[in-house]
Amino acid sequence: MSADQSIVGWGGISSSLAGRAFAPALDRFIFLRHGQTDGNAAGFYQPAHQPLNSRGELQAMTAAEQLAAHKIGRIIASPMPRAWKTANTVALHHRLEPEVEVAIQERIFLRLWGTPIGVLDWSADPPGCERLAAFVGRVTNAFERMLAEPSSGPDVLIVSHGGVLLVLAALLSLDPAGIPRANAVPLLIERSARGWRLGPLSSPI
Repeated sequence: MSADQSIVGWGGISSSLAGRAFAPALDRFIFLRHGQTDGNAAGFYQPAHQPLNSRGELQAMTAAEQLAAHKIGRIIASPMPRAWKTANTVALHHRLEPEVEVAIQERIFLRLWGTPIGVLDWSADPPGCERLAAFVGRVTNAFERMLAEPSSGPDVLIVSHGGVLLVLAALLSLDPAGIPRANAVPLLIERSARGWRLGPLSSPI
């Protein structure tokens, strides 16, 4: 598992949501993590402006091709260049303009930018970095806004980051160990009578 795929300290994310009910009106949506960056490949804390690398651009194009035949009505994306570029690559196939949602940016490890991650402990609050409770709170508020309206039409696509996906897993009471978190893999998320389920869009779930 690469450094950016760590789920160490995930319990801290869950604990930050204690007592908070999450009941979105939307029963189905798609989540897409951005394509690969040099930071992902090398395992260092990434600055906000970190772009996709050449492999990440290819991954974004592959995801766009996979989603091309899928009915998407809205694309909502983090403004960080790695997510925004991925979203715009997909949007070209659907003649859509992505909508920016600043609250689904990755957790801001500001003082650690450019340093090796090693083992990323999500529950830790390093000095000079965004506190976990603040990160979880802003991401949760964003999902409540983005999923507030029921729809029986084309799907909403959310393009964001690995840490944001961990918060989403906690909100939906899903085990993060079983969630695909590779770069640029479209994930279909649906509510059923037994709760939420999640899996790669190309696979039955």
